[in-house]
Amino acid sequence: MISRIQDTILNHIRINKNIYFFLFLAFVVGISAGAFTVNGLSPIQRKELTNYLQGFFQLFEHQRVDSNEILRISLIDNIKIIVILWVLGLTIIGIPFIYMLVGVKGFITGFTSGLIIEYMGFKGALFTLITILPKEIILIPCIIALGVNGINFSLNIIKSKSNKISAKNSLKINFFAYCFVTLVFSCIMFGGVLIEAYISPVFIRMIFL
Repeated sequence: MISRIQDTILNHIRINKNIYFFLFLAFVVGISAGAFTVNGLSPIQRKELTNYLQGFFQLFEHQRVDSNEILRISLIDNIKIIVILWVLGLTIIGIPFIYMLVGVKGFITGFTSGLIIEYMGFKGALFTLITILPKEIILIPCIIALGVNGINFSLNIIKSKSNKISAKNSLKINFFAYCFVTLVFSCIMFGGVLIEAYISPVFIRMIFL
């Protein structure tokens, strides 16, 4: 069973390797842009952001963090991403916006990591490694896979415009498959949300104690 799932995933990646490559490239470009933006901040902007980080870290040092609240916020944020990707996949014009959304996600990751590393130095790199990276390892591949899923369905819609009858029946089947794949990756993303809510705060406290 596990080997069959692995074969299915590998075959899916092989068939869609070009789309995966360009979506991953969009994410990497976003990370690079976010990291470079940190270097381009004005002194006033830098001071405001460092003050925000100081307040954030002091919160972990002196107060008990409500993991359930973090879970709620993270769930809402990731459900928004999933819904947006799903809706974009239903539209022919959604393809460029899927690339844009993945790039924005990369920008946020790069900017956040770059700012923390610049503010805290080695401790910031350690912070990024054990608190941000674990959840991103789960969330980012899922977001990229959802992007590939959306792009493929958009392309199927375009193909259905040329073939009227047979393509419509095929499009219905593809729609159910599209929704099912979205649901599967959404469930996997929930694992990353749990890490962010219940595991990352533990590591943050370990760093600052």
